[in-house]
Amino acid sequence: MYKKLILLLLVLTAFNNNTIQADTFTVIDSITNKLPSISGKKKVKALIKLSEEYRKISTDQCFEYGNKALDIADKNGYDDLKAKTLKSLGVSYYLLGKYQDALNYFEKAEKIFRQNGNLLEQGNSLSNIGLIYEEKSNFKKAEEYYLKAMALKEKAGDNISMAKTLINLGNINYYKQNYKKSLDYYYRAKILFSSQKNESGEGQCINNIAVVYIQWNKNEKAVELLKKAAELYKKTGNDFELTKVYTNIAEIYSEYFKDYDKALLYYKKSLELKKKLGDNQGKAMVYNNLGILYLQKDSLNKALDYFDKSEKLYNDLQSKAGLVMVNYNKARAYAAAKNFEKAKQLFELSLKKAQEIGYAEYIANNQEQLLKLYARLGDYNNFEKYYTSYMMSKDTLIDKLNKARIAEIEAKYLAQENYNEALKLKKERKQARKLLAKYKMIMTGIAGVLILIFFIMALVLWRKKGNIG
Repeated sequence: MYKKLILLLLVLTAFNNNTIQADTFTVIDSITNKLPSISGKKKVKALIKLSEEYRKISTDQCFEYGNKALDIADKNGYDDLKAKTLKSLGVSYYLLGKYQDALNYFEKAEKIFRQNGNLLEQGNSLSNIGLIYEEKSNFKKAEEYYLKAMALKEKAGDNISMAKTLINLGNINYYKQNYKKSLDYYYRAKILFSSQKNESGEGQCINNIAVVYIQWNKNEKAVELLKKAAELYKKTGNDFELTKVYTNIAEIYSEYFKDYDKALLYYKKSLELKKKLGDNQGKAMVYNNLGILYLQKDSLNKALDYFDKSEKLYNDLQSKAGLVMVNYNKARAYAAAKNFEKAKQLFELSLKKAQEIGYAEYIANNQEQLLKLYARLGDYNNFEKYYTSYMMSKDTLIDKLNKARIAEIEAKYLAQENYNEALKLKKERKQARKLLAKYKMIMTGIAGVLILIFFIMALVLWRKKGNIG
């Protein structure tokens, strides 16, 4: 794949979709008017809420109110509220792409929640830390934090929070090309969301399941699933996730069906929402994908223009995975323009970064492109070097096995649903059996009474008959 499919789920528990809604200013006015008349914990909670509302319109005021909440909580020894404020500020830094600052705040929050024995919030903080490492493309460390978070959330018994972490675990395995395990996590999350009637969560799972189907070239099925996810997001008003679905639908139309007009329509829908949301990570992705679309249409200047926009945003965000991807795609554009020297430099750069973070898909992609490039240039020493590396990393047997196991995962998911239905039927049958036993007892009693009546009547008739004789 030349594009990074949209998988990421924000599990930052204090995060609200960054859309400026009509009631944002109303909420801000309402809280601001109440502030002078409240104190103590109520004031801290109000300041946290105010800080989160200002995320949508003013960074300075967001941090001003957040720090005020932190100061009051700290001075008064409100440890739990202090931790919640730290977590909230961490989210604000995350949304600005300041990952190290966000990490510092999440770690401080996690420590307090751990000391207070708040299992759920500790688990949420660990999930947030895992997300930062995922953004930094340190997938191994991210997975470690997600697994720790999952164990705590299971103890706390919060199904929604558990489902979100299952999705993140699925994402990590997707990036490592372990699609079987990835799909398993997504289905497990979907079951939990369904049990809580959480349609937005179900939409996220359906979106991610569709992405795995895309990897196996089941594109008609993927589009069907993505449109289902889009309807759920429209219904729940979740524009943040809706943009991801639009991007994935656009990719299928562009990459597989070669319907560039329809792809462009969905990319524009996605980009419009991402700009409205202030989602720089999302904008970087769409710019990259638009570059690929124009590369496929042989509009090389337009393609490079979009790749440059994407690269600038990924640099600002310090996203190594994003830079791996966009450098690879820029190299392809230069190769198409027959600027082989520039293409070679960018493929080498993308490969180096991919190897640093263990991004298996782009290690193989870059090796494949480099061996083709060196063959074209007649550099057979380098061709042989990359051919050997490429063949070693391209494990086609595992690839085929994973494809075959999709049915296994689906069967497991359906089995779980059937099991849940079976439990329900078993309960209903048990109740029916009890009711039937009750009716049997009644009927046996009635039958006994009738037999007794018949016996008495027969005895009376027999006596009468004897008297007549």
